[in-house]
Amino acid sequence: MPPLAPKVLIVLVGLATGAVAHALAQDADGIAQSLNERVLFVTSGGFWEEASAPQGDADGEASGKGDSTTETAPTTTRRGYYRLVAIRGEDNRSLVELHQIALTPEGPQLALSIGLEEINALGAYVTDIRPEDSTGTASQHGFSAFIYLKTDPSATEPQTWALFVDEFGDIVVEKSSN
Repeated sequence: MPPLAPKVLIVLVGLATGAVAHALAQDADGIAQSLNERVLFVTSGGFWEEASAPQGDADGEASGKGDSTTETAPTTTRRGYYRLVAIRGEDNRSLVELHQIALTPEGPQLALSIGLEEINALGAYVTDIRPEDSTGTASQHGFSAFIYLKTDPSATEPQTWALFVDEFGDIVVEKSSN
């Protein structure tokens, strides 16, 4: 067999089992081309994590069969980052959603999606979204970003709104004062 044949065989076996299909799904060009045309802006950052206690009895302890030395199940921690998305709505005005993206062994997965009603109710046109921190490393739990929008398309300057998510996941959306 020529030296290339084992490589071809591995690729064919991988395709048959789906192992290579996962690698193909990570094709950045394919992902970028599959984005919906209504997506205007996307930014991400910050981080979140939540611990889930093991399931047990009403006292929060793992249930055992009368053995007081029963080992408790380990707590699991879900973690991830935030993504802020502006989408052009059917009426051409912008809709803004905040996503919590969970980092899983299978890859990033949408854990929660929340529409920002304070922004969406304005019927505005989003002109830009920027994270407060563009260093790529969050030092604290939470997320913050600035949303630039116009309620009147002919306005010269956009309004600036701020989004803050604290370490507990509480969300504040407010018009910036400066």
